[in-house]
Amino acid sequence: MTSGQFKNIIGLSMANLPEDVIESDDIFYAPLFAYYMRLGLPENFLVEASVNSNLITYHLSLGAKWTYPIDKFSFAPGYDVAFWFGGLRHFGFNSKVRGWIHYPNLTFGYEFNKFTISVKGELILVTFLKEFQDDLVIERDRNFYSGFAITTVIEQPLWSDNFLLIGMKMNYTKFYYPQWAAFSRFNRFFFIPELIVGFIL
Repeated sequence: MTSGQFKNIIGLSMANLPEDVIESDDIFYAPLFAYYMRLGLPENFLVEASVNSNLITYHLSLGAKWTYPIDKFSFAPGYDVAFWFGGLRHFGFNSKVRGWIHYPNLTFGYEFNKFTISVKGELILVTFLKEFQDDLVIERDRNFYSGFAITTVIEQPLWSDNFLLIGMKMNYTKFYYPQWAAFSRFNRFFFIPELIVGFIL
């Protein structure tokens, strides 16, 4: 992106939650609605902000990247920090949660004639997590490594500077924040695939 260039991205992601967590062998997709903002800065830097929500959970992130193009290749190291919170006051539950997650990341991209493809790898580091179950408070304020994610995205031009975005995100993590309301107490890694569709405007 050039300095001062601004992009909006709206999208939807669908994750297949693990059978152990939802305690059912039925396929259950958890949708997340997303809005991203991206602003180009001098010297190939850019800042990104996003809001993701499934109506009971909100994930707000802010981060920066530095991009380096080499002909049709490019790579971009970056770092994102997210604050997230949620609440469930239905079906007999009175639960709340909030926390901080850090995402150091690295993205590689290639520009074909009619589309681009990028692969992003990121670590998932939970630095704070606090849960409220009625009057009971469960707090974990120590840092812990939650896993990693690898995302592959294809961007197809539509018209002008607008693009269709289709991707797949492979999460391998102990703690997938959108599934907090399932109240999982497993301390092991889960593989959670996530389909992503969006529009760059």
